[in-house]
Amino acid sequence: CSVVGASMVFAAGASARRKNNRNFRKGGTPRLTGSGNIERIFEELDTDGSGEIDQVEIREGLTRIGLPSGDDYVQDLLQGGYDLDNSKTISKKEFVAYVKDKEQAMLKVFKSMDKDGSGTISGDEVVEVMEQMGIAATSTDGSRMIELLDENKDGCVTFEEFKKYTCLLPAAQLKSNAAYCWMGSSVDRVITNPREPLKQLVVGGAAGAASRFLTAPLQRVRVVLMASKDGLGIPGVVRQVAAKEGVLGFWRGSTPRILKVMPGSAIQFATFASVKNFFLKRSKTGEITVPQTLLAGATAGATACLVVYPFTSLAGQMSVANGVKGSIFTVSKQIYKTFGIKGFYKGLPGELMGDIWGFMLGFGLYDLANQAFYNVFKRKPRSLEKGLVGGSTACVSITTSMPLLLATTRMQVQGLPGYPVLYKNVLDCLVKTAQQEGVGGLWKGLVPSYAQIFPCIFISYFVYEALSKELGLGGLSKYSAKKK
Repeated sequence: CSVVGASMVFAAGASARRKNNRNFRKGGTPRLTGSGNIERIFEELDTDGSGEIDQVEIREGLTRIGLPSGDDYVQDLLQGGYDLDNSKTISKKEFVAYVKDKEQAMLKVFKSMDKDGSGTISGDEVVEVMEQMGIAATSTDGSRMIELLDENKDGCVTFEEFKKYTCLLPAAQLKSNAAYCWMGSSVDRVITNPREPLKQLVVGGAAGAASRFLTAPLQRVRVVLMASKDGLGIPGVVRQVAAKEGVLGFWRGSTPRILKVMPGSAIQFATFASVKNFFLKRSKTGEITVPQTLLAGATAGATACLVVYPFTSLAGQMSVANGVKGSIFTVSKQIYKTFGIKGFYKGLPGELMGDIWGFMLGFGLYDLANQAFYNVFKRKPRSLEKGLVGGSTACVSITTSMPLLLATTRMQVQGLPGYPVLYKNVLDCLVKTAQQEGVGGLWKGLVPSYAQIFPCIFISYFVYEALSKELGLGGLSKYSAKKK
């Protein structure tokens, strides 16, 4: 792909060598191609000449270029625009239409890596591009990447060769991670987009904010019930809030809760994913164990709780009947004036224990339930189904942690008008509640909690999974390497 002149021998430094290499490389200007070239790629994948690429042929093609060939990857590939008739195969018409539709995106990625505009990509260019993207890459990595796609063994990759690789990437990976996927397919280590943690935070925050805003009325009813001792049922609380505060009263306390849940949800999902990836990179089987999943969930819950608890405390003290009124800034001033800085951490031990237990169980059950779904239906659940799985496992989780949540709520509001100081700590609150209201009193507010938590977690997981899929979060590392 390059002819090195005698003057190159004495060139100093890697950057100088790269520049000179480019001056001698020759290649045509990359451009969109006609249907004929795309059909030839199809015919190479359609090894039995049947006119359709079945899943066996898809897996063979994926394996040849180092891509995952597990069911989840094949499913994403087919559902990303190839399999329009849901036949689980790709016809020539479907293949040509999809590649022509995505060819502009493929060309854009190719040109971004063809630094000198020669129409080909060299190993030096690959290394330079990966370094600019924040990935430590060596000349050996560059050589391996070129070798993977270089069919005619001329030492560089043309657009046609690049297209044969990218046409087997799921649409979201092509859009967000094409270069990272290419390197990940070529080297013997996990390669992820350095922007992945930031994307995880944004997606997690968006999922949390959407879920809390839409379920705020149910949360308000739940908090009033948990803090109350006057025997009001759900209908009574609804009538009371509507009569005294109007419709907007059902969103009272939602602002600090949304402000809390945006970073909180972002931290939860990002921490959970990071801890799982930590174990995954060190796993010899390519899977993580149940105890490791539980530890990841507990770590996620504890981290998020410690960071955003002041907002949780604010929301609780604003939501109860006769609670602190005003804007979040006004309420913060009132609480600080009355209780000092400790007012923002009232009930923290109970919340921390509840979150560690709840998220350990919630995330753990979520992963186990998704695996059970795969075992039964022989496919991974879609975004909507993951929302249903998440909502169901969250109800199991909240049932077991309800006493701690109730104690936390009562610790938060004691000292406010109408809520005398009765408890020394979380344990004292649990004991006195059981003595005065019976053991069943520890689960007071459970029914509205179900009504609030199921749609809340359903929306959260649905939005998170849908956005994650759209943005290609996880890259190739989220897929099974082979068919199970």
